[in-house]
Amino acid sequence: MSGINFLSRFAYFLLIVVSVTSCGLKYVPGPSLEDLARNRKESLEQQLAHDFAAVNKKYVGLTYGEEVVVKPMSYQRLDSLFEVKYRMSKSGMSTKEIDPLIENQKMVLLSDTTEVLYMETHWFELIQDTTCEFIIAQCFLNNRNVLRKMDFIDEFQTGISNQVWAEKYMKEEWLTRDLGYTSNDDLSFYSMMKNKEFSLKGEEKNQFIQNLFLVMRFASEAKSTAAQGIVLKLAARQMKNEIPNFKAADYVFSFKIVNNLQLKQDLYVVEAVSQTDKNVVITRRYDLFFMPVN
Repeated sequence: MSGINFLSRFAYFLLIVVSVTSCGLKYVPGPSLEDLARNRKESLEQQLAHDFAAVNKKYVGLTYGEEVVVKPMSYQRLDSLFEVKYRMSKSGMSTKEIDPLIENQKMVLLSDTTEVLYMETHWFELIQDTTCEFIIAQCFLNNRNVLRKMDFIDEFQTGISNQVWAEKYMKEEWLTRDLGYTSNDDLSFYSMMKNKEFSLKGEEKNQFIQNLFLVMRFASEAKSTAAQGIVLKLAARQMKNEIPNFKAADYVFSFKIVNNLQLKQDLYVVEAVSQTDKNVVITRRYDLFFMPVN
């Protein structure tokens, strides 16, 4: 008799399972953190493309930095209380005094209308006619992926002829050797030049940027960021632009590093000695960021 009852109960359970399955009910997991981050970036890019198209600028996304969650003070306060409670519990201490504070802060949070924002540091470019504008911005989105505000950290402009070099610079792609990743030498070069560029403004910044792309081209051709090869090419080019009928083949070039007491810094110095007249010596100087020094 008990066996019959068991079979009856099993059949009833099986019927329920089949019925639920036939209704199409199934567990659907929510989006992962990776999915949420990807959706946020896609939404940001769509908004920027739409907004800049309105002013006849083509938006091109380049890369992103690390995402930061910006919480209102009420959220930060609650996080701090939970952290204190965790340390107390871990130490075996009673949490009865802090528990009411946590509950009270939860109520404060419910009445706080300030949004939690997600800050994306975004590198992108804007193209209009023959001009490319490169921008690093902090973009703040809410949990519905609506862009609330955007702060520019850095920006510069260049011509379309330098677009490839500017994109490499912004994304820190390999410059001298294609290893499938960016070498440490290339990364050190980018870091040095960006630290300098970020400190400049106006025309001084513009001149630095234009010279930078020339330096990058020379480094790429030489497959090295070593100063000597770059500076020798810079000097030969500068002399050709400044001296009528100048031909590099008519001169012997030398390179050295000297300490300039007046400027209180080291300088790269190139001397070009005429092969037909040793008394003819042309000198050009550059700072450690490859900028010409008078």
